[in-house]
Amino acid sequence: MSRLTLVSRVFGLLRDKACSYYLGVGTDWSAFWMGFQFPNLFRRIFGEGALNAVFLPVYKRVARDHGQPTADLLARVVATLLVMMFAGIILVGDAVLVPAIFSPYTLPANRLAAVMIALMLPYSLLICLTAFLATVASAHERFVAQSLAPVIVNILMILGAGLPVWLFTGAYPIAQRVFWVAGAVLLAGILQVMLMAVSLRRTGVRIGASWNWQAPGLRDVLRPMLPMIIGFSAVQLNTFMDSQIAWWLSPDGHGGKMVFLFLGQHVHVPMLAGALGKLSVAQRIYLLPVGVFGVATATAVFPKMSAAVSTGDTAELKGLLQRALRKSLFISVPTTIGMILIAPLLITAIYFGGRVTALDVARAVWAARWFCAGIWAFELQMILLRVFYALRDVRTPMRVAVAMVALNLTLNLSLVWFMQEGGLAASTSLAAISQCGILLFILRRRLGKLGLSSLRPLLGKALLCGGIMLLAAGSVDKGLCALPWLSPQHRLLGALVRLPATVLVALLTYGLSARVLAIEELRHAPVLRWLAGRSGT
Repeated sequence: MSRLTLVSRVFGLLRDKACSYYLGVGTDWSAFWMGFQFPNLFRRIFGEGALNAVFLPVYKRVARDHGQPTADLLARVVATLLVMMFAGIILVGDAVLVPAIFSPYTLPANRLAAVMIALMLPYSLLICLTAFLATVASAHERFVAQSLAPVIVNILMILGAGLPVWLFTGAYPIAQRVFWVAGAVLLAGILQVMLMAVSLRRTGVRIGASWNWQAPGLRDVLRPMLPMIIGFSAVQLNTFMDSQIAWWLSPDGHGGKMVFLFLGQHVHVPMLAGALGKLSVAQRIYLLPVGVFGVATATAVFPKMSAAVSTGDTAELKGLLQRALRKSLFISVPTTIGMILIAPLLITAIYFGGRVTALDVARAVWAARWFCAGIWAFELQMILLRVFYALRDVRTPMRVAVAMVALNLTLNLSLVWFMQEGGLAASTSLAAISQCGILLFILRRRLGKLGLSSLRPLLGKALLCGGIMLLAAGSVDKGLCALPWLSPQHRLLGALVRLPATVLVALLTYGLSARVLAIEELRHAPVLRWLAGRSGT
């Protein structure tokens, strides 16, 4: 499982490199990303978020109480509802988009974006159905197919980005190349669903349509769905709004013009062309550690929290929360510091070259560093939300999420004018930090003292170790920059050499510092513990 996940990550990096090399991160790629963000949004909210959290425990309970055939009936009914819902979304979306696509007054870039959205809406259905089938498969301890599914889309997107160049020479317009990528994504979605269906069939589960609205457990799936969707949507909607503002407050949304008319006033756009493309690069950078460490910690602790709540053991619940927060802070504090440090090297190594210029990299780095400043909050947020879900309270996170979306929008429209893409990223980080503070305040009122004062020594030590790590890794990177063949003039080669060296020194320094300061959480980080042990011998 872990090896397949690693393979998926590697192909994800290759996909990013291929798409940026052949398509750049300008207006045309921003138009594609405008469409591609819709299936990503739906997947994170429905496929991997609320539906996964609600359906899996109900499915297991129905299988235990009523037998596996009844549980499979529930899965078929939910899959049918999922298809019906997305069919409605596709029809409504196309009804809105078609007039804009064929209107003579629609600007070319906006028309391309509308076409990309229309093409990607069917993929929203396919990817969410794939994620749902993966949830069913995980209940049967089948993980191989769901680990391979992302590899399919990554490989086909690489081919979609490269084939028009290889077949028709480099003169093939980018605005036409993105259609190849869109077609590759749709084909990948079909193959992903087929892969998951075959995997489930081997377990004896046959997924098809069912209209039995009286299926046991169906109400238990549907009842908490809306509040949980809204709760899971906070970060996703914030990211979605960032993307919309990046499009409409840049020349991309106004036919390349730097000025647009708003309420009778001429307004200068605060960002340059391709803002959405740069923002998408920055988002992928900060989501990398959040997706690896934050999701893992929250997922691991959630069943234990649910068990503590079911037995009425509030003390155990608080203890689980404290330990989860300690583990998260021990990892997320240095990750935040380290990602801010290596963001230029990481973005250069992955994206620079081909149609991606040094200016493109600089703009993406500016946004990525502001996103990375909130990594610790994004990870804590996941843990705190799991506490409320363990308490079977989905309404409180929903209300807080709605407030944070409003806060993020307000900050976006305030900061973007003088921070450009960085303002959009900073708004999302500030909203996540605010959400953590509010959720902790509510939990303290509900559960009493949470013992958060015990986190202060750890936080102080983690910050000290992170500072030492920053000095050591930064010094090594600066020293390598002084070498003629690794100077900024050799941008790509320098990044490819300096990045692993800087990361290795950072890991080594943080692990050794944590060992010297006797931070207990070091035992939960095997790589850091091994490096600290090797350096101490």
